[in-house]
Amino acid sequence: MNLRQLRIFLTVCQEGSMSKAAKKLYMTQPSISQTIGELEQELNIKLFEKINKHLYLTYPGEILREYSKE
Repeated sequence: MNLRQLRIFLTVCQEGSMSKAAKKLYMTQPSISQTIGELEQELNIKLFEKINKHLYLTYPGEILREYSKE
């Protein structure tokens, strides 16, 4: 886990969308998705649930969000 991944993760949390986060960070949506996927794989947890085209933070995702803010 590195600062870049945490910054991307927090932006996705704030924006509620990987597409909006990509626009805000001047990145592509696939690179945002890839970074989140790498972070999930590295930590062996699921950070987001996608239900009806909406992203919802999982409980482990909420813990990481609080940790990342500090």
